[in-house]
Amino acid sequence: MLGYSIDTIYLVMLVSFFSLIFGVIPAWFVSANDFPTKNSYDIMLYLPLAIPSYIMAFTYSDILSYTGPLQVFMRKYLPEYSHFFNHDYLQIEILGVIMALSLYPYIYTACRISFSLIGSNYIDLAKSLGISPIRTFFKVIIPISRVSIFSGLFLVIMEVLNEYGAVRYFGINTFTSGIFRSWNSMQDVETASLLALVLFAFVFVFFFTERILNSKFKFNYTPNTKKVVAKRAKSTDYFLMHISCLVPILFGFVIPLIFIISNIVYEFSEIDFFRVLELTSNTVLISLIATFIIILIAVYFQFIRRILRDTKISLFNETVSLTYAIPGAVISLALIIMATSTTLNSQFLVGSFSLLIYAYVMRYMAVGISPLKSSFEKHPISYDDMALTLGMSPLKQFKKVHYPINKSAIAVAFLITFVDIIKELPITLILSPFNFSTLSVQAYQYAIDEMIPKSAIYSLLIIVLGAILLIFLKIIVNRKVDVFKNQ
Repeated sequence: MLGYSIDTIYLVMLVSFFSLIFGVIPAWFVSANDFPTKNSYDIMLYLPLAIPSYIMAFTYSDILSYTGPLQVFMRKYLPEYSHFFNHDYLQIEILGVIMALSLYPYIYTACRISFSLIGSNYIDLAKSLGISPIRTFFKVIIPISRVSIFSGLFLVIMEVLNEYGAVRYFGINTFTSGIFRSWNSMQDVETASLLALVLFAFVFVFFFTERILNSKFKFNYTPNTKKVVAKRAKSTDYFLMHISCLVPILFGFVIPLIFIISNIVYEFSEIDFFRVLELTSNTVLISLIATFIIILIAVYFQFIRRILRDTKISLFNETVSLTYAIPGAVISLALIIMATSTTLNSQFLVGSFSLLIYAYVMRYMAVGISPLKSSFEKHPISYDDMALTLGMSPLKQFKKVHYPINKSAIAVAFLITFVDIIKELPITLILSPFNFSTLSVQAYQYAIDEMIPKSAIYSLLIIVLGAILLIFLKIIVNRKVDVFKNQ
């Protein structure tokens, strides 16, 4: 138990540290400066989120291996230095950096929006006091944006605790890998349940720590405060800006994508395109069904909460927010134990699509609710009062008032939820019906059997689907916060 705790906490610290570096610094450079490639960087810095952590881990383990392109190049062209690169790269420190490259967009997105909304009065006051730009960043910008940074970091930590494929491949003993090992290999339900409870306790602590910090530190810029205007960057600063943006883009998206495509070219003649089409259809269909149910429930409860103004509905929202913090392995194990302990026929529930979809809905309901909750809350109550005065029924009130003003948030919620479910691995591995698979499961199974080139086509499809949806999502977010326009 102690080993699981140490490895889990250490991995969380590593990923958090590097995610903050990859996320916060580029977000400030893009928000506060105007340079030719700014808009391109702003979109591309978001794309590593399309690559699941387990695919990133599989890819870099192959790149850095003895037969990988890096060490082959060194032995062929720089043999005198090749021994410096001949190491075992399946280490927790390497995994920490790799996972940070995949997860930093959570922090980048939160900081990008926060930095874009900061009032210029704070920056002008710091300048008038003779504070340097670097000190202004650490003394003014970071404290003002700490709520957004904590929120993004919380999502990163939750993803680390939920990760199974990457830690399993690297041989790291986290709680999630321990749950799988106890459940699948040893058939030890008691140990798996104990690990799940301890992991839930960790999640509970992180969840309420994030809530306490967010309630303690609040910042709002007043409507008459001008937003920070992006300044024309100095030529001497270009190098640092480009490096800070290019490093996470190259190592978090471009290099893995190129390597995956090269593996597809290498294995092209062996690809079973009928199987690929089948798994793509399975993935899209199951993700669409779960996402549609989630958004339907989320919109319904947000609207009911809005018109009834009931504290019980608010309590439901807070409770649901905790479900995203529960790792998929814990949810799956709990559902199996519940299903097999009921008087119903367990075969009807375990290994059924209904249980799999229910697990998705339970795990990602908070993802769908979050943007909807923010959108429904920011509109004045007078809209509802006016609708009641006009004699509108609740259904008509939704169609004529709330749907038009919240449709962007509904689109954002749908896209975020759909992308997350496409990438989901632990729940799908445990609860998938017999003879049913998805792109994520197939990519994982090939990689874990050391057939990474064969997993490339499935990995690429996950990345392409995620990247396309994330680009749409970024366009919607940029339109809402107006980050491309200097006002």
